This record gives sequence, structure tokens and C-alpha cells, in this order.
Amino acid sequence: MKKSLFALAAVGAFAGAAQAQSSVTVYGIVDAGYASVSNTTAAGGSTTGVQSGGMASPRLGLRGLEDVGGGTRAGFVLEAELLTANGSANGIAGSTASTQAFSTSQFFNRASYVGLANQKFGEIRIGLSNTATYDNQIKFDPLKAANLGGYLNASTTVTASGLNGPTANQTQGASRANNAISYISPTFMGLQARFITGEGQAATGMNLVSGNAAYLRVSDFGLSYTFKALDLAATYRMVNGTSGAGASSTTGAYGSYNFGMVKPYLLYNTTSNKTPGVTQGMNFITKMVGLEAPITPVINVAVQYTTNVNGNANTASLSANSSAVGVMGKYSLSKRTTLYAIGAFSQNGGAGASITSSSKFSGVTAPIKLTGQSSYADQQGYMIGINHTF
Repeated sequence: MKKSLFALAAVGAFAGAAQAQSSVTVYGIVDAGYASVSNTTAAGGSTTGVQSGGMASPRLGLRGLEDVGGGTRAGFVLEAELLTANGSANGIAGSTASTQAFSTSQFFNRASYVGLANQKFGEIRIGLSNTATYDNQIKFDPLKAANLGGYLNASTTVTASGLNGPTANQTQGASRANNAISYISPTFMGLQARFITGEGQAATGMNLVSGNAAYLRVSDFGLSYTFKALDLAATYRMVNGTSGAGASSTTGAYGSYNFGMVKPYLLYNTTSNKTPGVTQGMNFITKMVGLEAPITPVINVAVQYTTNVNGNANTASLSANSSAVGVMGKYSLSKRTTLYAIGAFSQNGGAGASITSSSKFSGVTAPIKLTGQSSYADQQGYMIGINHTF
């Protein structure tokens, strides 16, 4: 009897230990506030109201990890973008069963991958995942992923280069790769390498294009180096157009150094586009300088300045230049809850100018050409909000 009880207890303890090696975590961000952005209509009107995601995009995620032995862990991430202001899931907003562009029919539109990670050999992921270019554009922006005033809304994107193919696919290709395989190396003497490649999807469905392996393919490389307070990175990204007819490439260099009381940032991106048979392409050069400063343990201030110019502006229709300033102040009520205020100003010039700060209001395009004007309008905006993580 005693032996049976001992054996049962041993089995129970073993099962408990095995179960403890596997875990699933629910996490996310809830972010909303009041925003106002000028010149969002051709008549010079402004857009104001409650808006989601000023400091960071709201999201809901599931993360799973399991120790499979030998220093290897299996895991997955499923992450969906949400709109706090109205409770909708941004990934499936407006989708229909028959004509679904992939960016509006993916519930887990921010991440959807499964993978294996080993301390010695690195990590392999299969599925929708971020590119190194996108992650570094956020990491080296003092405003991080701020939807108003942040670098990503003050710089060029893949769509600005005029690639062929569905606009939704172009935007997604600028930040993440679908149907992808990615590899993240271990860190060795401060160095880490990343690579991801994935195929785009048909304009009216969720399937790969038959016989067309180059349809909106994203290939992205990244190399980073960290030594004490110094952070450096370099990236290269290539996005093919439909049928491989056009391609956009982005090369980036990034740096920051934490002095303690202040942390300066530098960022340089050049994005070029050339469609076969077209003599004049787009070659945007983007530069950003910024800094982040902890005023007190609970107050943080960040500012960034970005300039953009089309280096191949030989014709009026392709001329483009812009500059933008973003400022953000944060007050931490706790480790999870932050009050924030953001201000942004952008100045645009040339008929081809296509970059500005954007509030990301649904249905609003920014920048916009005012009635009777040939170039895009300047804009200013602000947002005051609350960010909570869980």
C-alpha cells in the first residue's frame, strides 16, 4: 500500500514538473486618447476625436512556450491589432468572403508563427513575422511606435515608391512577411544576425499565387551589435512587385548610445524603386535624429526630427521633400499604465511629396493636396491619451 502511494505521488510530481515546462501567456496593449490633425481634407479641414493607439498600437496576443529538452524550446505567437476606440479587430475590418485583401482578413495580422529556439543554434520561425528593418525602425526611434509623430509616420514607405500590386500588400510588406521562414542567430560577442523571406498573397484571397513565387516576396536581412551602452544595426530589405515586375529595396543604418540622463538616436534609410522599362524611379533618402531623456523616474520626454527627399527628382511629378518633428511626454502612473501627450508637425514640398505625420484615423489620408494646390499640405497634430499594458 505504501509503495503504491509512493509510486502515485512520484507520478504526480513528474506530471506536475512536465506541465510546468509548458506555458501560454495572454498579453496586450490598450491605448486610446483624444487627437486632432489639421489639413486632412482638400478644403483644409481638421479631423478630431477619440482615436486608438497614440503611443502604441493596441493589440491582443497569445504566446506559448514549451521546453522540449536539450536546450530547445518550442513556441508560438498569435497577435492581433485592435482598435480601442470602438472595440473592432483591425485585421478583419471590412473583409468579405469573396474579395478579401489579405491585410483586412487576417485576425492575427501582427504575428502568426510557430518556431523552435535553441541557445546554441538560434531560432527558426514559420509564419507571419516582423522584418529586421521594421523592428529597428521602431527600436531606434525615440518615440518608438507612436502613431502620431513617430518615425514610421514621418518617413517613406513601400507604397510611396509606386510599386505594382495591391496597396494593402505593399504596406504589410514594409513591416512583416507573410508565409515566411525566418532565422534569428544567437548573440555572439554582441553580434546577432536575422533573416526572413516570405511570399505575398493574391489580391482577392488568402492563397499563394500559383506558379508565381516572386509575387510580392519580402526578403530582409539584419545585423545588430550591442556593447554596454552602445547599440548599432544595419538592415537590407527587398520587396518584389506583382509577377516580379517591380521591386523596392530599403537599406538602413542605425545607432544609439545611452548616456544615462539622455539617449541620442541616429537613423538613415534609403528606399529605391525601379519598375522594368521605366527610366525614372523613386529614390527616397530618409534621415532621423532624436533623443530620449528620463526627467524623473516617472517622467520621460522624447523628440525626433526626420527629413525625406527624393534623390531622383528630375521631373516635377517625382519631386518630393518633407520634414517632420515629433515630441512625446510620458508620465508613468505604474509599471503598466502611462499617461502621454504627443505633438507633431510636418512640412511637405513638391508635387510628389508623400510623407507626413498621420493620426491614422479610419478613412483619412494624410497628407492631402488642398484645393487648387499642386503640392501636399503641411500638417500639425496632437494627441493626449492613456496606455495600459497587460
